[in-house]
Amino acid sequence: MIGTIIAILGTLAGAALSAVFQGRQQRTALARTEAMSRRQAAVDAVADLVAAVSAHRAAMWHRESLRLTGEDWREARAASQTTRAAISAPAVRVAVLVPALRAVADAAAQASYALRGAETAGDLDAARAASMAADEQLIAEAGRLLGI
Repeated sequence: MIGTIIAILGTLAGAALSAVFQGRQQRTALARTEAMSRRQAAVDAVADLVAAVSAHRAAMWHRESLRLTGEDWREARAASQTTRAAISAPAVRVAVLVPALRAVADAAAQASYALRGAETAGDLDAARAASMAADEQLIAEAGRLLGI
């Protein structure tokens, strides 16, 4: 009888221990999946921001080159306002998902805004190059932080 009780207790203890290990494995797998999802969302947010900044830089370069040559740039101005507005949502996503990237992301956006009001074609080209360098800095920093 004591042998039977010991066998039953051993079986129950084994089942309990197995349940504990299985629960731990499930929590670990869930945490890994959530971390991968957060990382992918962060990568997507950075990619969206870089694309939006790039589109705005192109729109600003076109707009400012028209302005500098004395051409009608009203239509280009409207386009640049649209591309500038498109930067906001991905910038917020980057700031929320990867706060450590906020400063470099803001710098990339600001560099694209800096094309406005260039006094010469040379200034415009320099501002464009600085904006592209800021994008590269954002990409490099994101790669470092996100382990890409």
